[in-house]
Amino acid sequence: MGPENTNPLEELKLLEGRIDRTGDLAGLKPIFARLDELARQHPADLDVQLAVSESKQRVLARGTLLKQAPPERPIPVVAIPAWREAAPVSPAPRIPPPQAPPPQAPPTRSSWTSAMVLGGIAGAILAIGVLVFFVNQARRHNRGAGVAVQVATTPQGAAIRVNGEQKCASNCDLSLVPGDYQLMAFLDGYEPAVSLLTVTPGKPAAVNLELQPQAQSVRILTDLPQGQVTLDDQPPVDLQDGQYVLNKVPPGTHAIKVASRTGEAAFTVEVADAKAPTVNGPVTARNLIAVLVSSIGEKARVATNNPAKLALNGQPQADAGPAGVDLTGFRPGVNEIVVGEGKDQRTLAESFGPAPALTVFLKSDLNIGTLIISTGEDEARVFLNGKEYPRKTQRGQVRIPTIGNITVRAAKEGFELAPPQVADVKKGSEVRLEFKMQPLPRVAALEIKNATPGAEVLLDQKPAGTVAPDGTFTGNGIAPGDHTIELRRENYVAKRMQRQFVAGRTVELAGADVVLAAAVGSVRLTRTPADTAVVYRRADETQSHELRANQMDLPPGNYVFTGRAAGYTEKTERVAVTASGTHTVELALVRVVAAAPPPPPAPKIAGVGDFEDPNAWSKQGDLWTHKGGGFIPFKLAANGIFTFTIRLLRGGSLFRGGRIRWVMQYTDAKNYDLFEMDRRNLYSKVIINGKVFDRGKYEHGLNDREMSYTLQLEASPEKLIHSIKTGGQWLVLDTWQEPGRNFTEGKFAFLVQGNDEIGLADFKFVPR
Repeated sequence: MGPENTNPLEELKLLEGRIDRTGDLAGLKPIFARLDELARQHPADLDVQLAVSESKQRVLARGTLLKQAPPERPIPVVAIPAWREAAPVSPAPRIPPPQAPPPQAPPTRSSWTSAMVLGGIAGAILAIGVLVFFVNQARRHNRGAGVAVQVATTPQGAAIRVNGEQKCASNCDLSLVPGDYQLMAFLDGYEPAVSLLTVTPGKPAAVNLELQPQAQSVRILTDLPQGQVTLDDQPPVDLQDGQYVLNKVPPGTHAIKVASRTGEAAFTVEVADAKAPTVNGPVTARNLIAVLVSSIGEKARVATNNPAKLALNGQPQADAGPAGVDLTGFRPGVNEIVVGEGKDQRTLAESFGPAPALTVFLKSDLNIGTLIISTGEDEARVFLNGKEYPRKTQRGQVRIPTIGNITVRAAKEGFELAPPQVADVKKGSEVRLEFKMQPLPRVAALEIKNATPGAEVLLDQKPAGTVAPDGTFTGNGIAPGDHTIELRRENYVAKRMQRQFVAGRTVELAGADVVLAAAVGSVRLTRTPADTAVVYRRADETQSHELRANQMDLPPGNYVFTGRAAGYTEKTERVAVTASGTHTVELALVRVVAAAPPPPPAPKIAGVGDFEDPNAWSKQGDLWTHKGGGFIPFKLAANGIFTFTIRLLRGGSLFRGGRIRWVMQYTDAKNYDLFEMDRRNLYSKVIINGKVFDRGKYEHGLNDREMSYTLQLEASPEKLIHSIKTGGQWLVLDTWQEPGRNFTEGKFAFLVQGNDEIGLADFKFVPR
């Protein structure tokens, strides 16, 4: 039965067995990939997500054990991003070790890993826990030290860059300080490969990058007015302006023929992955000079139909011929190849990329040459002696058969007009003109001079920055159009103006437009009694400010003053402050006789009816029951003591025992603290943005066959205590304290999955 027909939990059970039986690191890769597929196929199934997370931890634990036992021969371990998401290399929230009271033995120290399989593999889990404990101890002493990272590629010999910096050639070993890295591998004939890696203190890592061969092409460049190209036994295709490109040529031996009314050429080429194409046998040509350049990276080989002198970029080379000759000094980019001498000399100027390719030049004896216009942009228009050429650039250039002295101009909408260039194209030669196309500015700028220092600049009522101490401000990236500019500073009169912005231009402001005038009024305060505390705020604001002095200057506006003193009634006065005006505010409070405060009310004890959805529970005998439905949140703030007896009426599966679940700090379905209980243990997990982090496992040892337990949860901002009732006494299972965590944030809720059903009795909540 294949994975597509297997229940996901059953398949996870089978994968667990494969993990334990795998004897090398390479064998763990397909298991981890299948775990990723199961997680993506069942995103809404919490059981599957939890089980996948636990299995991933088991894969990493198994890998750690295998790495510590030296293998018979090195085996690269593939590092993929999904591993880092669930593996210990992504640090989980720090959780202090649980405090277990006597007479129970203290729980095993958690390392955010837990096993999925119960029962018979408990010994293996304990061994893994001990191993991870010592690894964590070593990690604490080596947080600042370099961590060993093995980098391997398939095939070997690739240049390795880490965060853009050249490091080594694969396979190689690196030492990286903890942090996040981007690794890239480059090898001629292959597409670059990328891997993201998180390096964790004390945790050696291994990365295996598999490179994919680049697609190969055959370019046929001629000066023929017409002609056809035939590949193997395929139908012939017409030359387009004397050229044609065969893309993604499959590996193998191919026969290529080019025929026109005035001449023809034929040759055989062998294509293989990650290798330069090989010209096999002679190159036959009639009334044409054939020059074939096979290239990959910085290597190139030239074959011609007849022996000829050869030069590359002005440097003489060995003579060319049908057998072919390697070029010296070849580099990806534009290369000038000169073939022949005297009246038979041909100059070929073409751009070559690093990917494997065969470039075929076919030159006739016609009184014509080739003008190559390179713009680096597609769809650029080309003008020859003021007349537009009918074809636009493709792949950043266009090849034009022509002759003579020609003035060339290139243009494209959205780009600056480049200055024209002149080319002298001679018979049989190729002349290349490079046009640097610069995009037209699409935004405008704002420049302010001699403004009030410290003034806030707003553009369309949105903050744009602050005027510097020298009175200047520059704002870039402003969209063209009308915009409102405002300068504002406390205790000054704001100024607002509107200007039109044009792309590529700068709006300049200076002088009276940007100098703000001071604007304040004086407020004198009398307060009774003398120790009256006074606060004030603008009428259109909510933030109050303390006022200690009895006189202050304020910008014009409406203000609210409030006085308070112990044993006196509160008093509020409103005043409209005007520029240059003086305003008096009297806050004379009246003494009151405070009545004795009533005794505090007894805390209300909440029950089942105080869940957000009281109808979620059904009364069956002595129990309140609920079946399925996901989260059942309690509507009151979780600051107090929860006490209840809970029983698992239905739950679990063939391979997974049933569990009772509840959550704290619940904010949404992707963020909460999860607690699960089975017949032996209490499990604690933290879910952050849908990612599951194991916090710990605490044995209670009751082993109740009916899965019925009486629990008490004591929640306060500082800590969360779980206790279970046994023999009439409360036994503390877990005390969770963590700096920076407020355990009363979020809500308490029960979590019932699938067709599980729970029964609840004696549910009480006493708030603090």
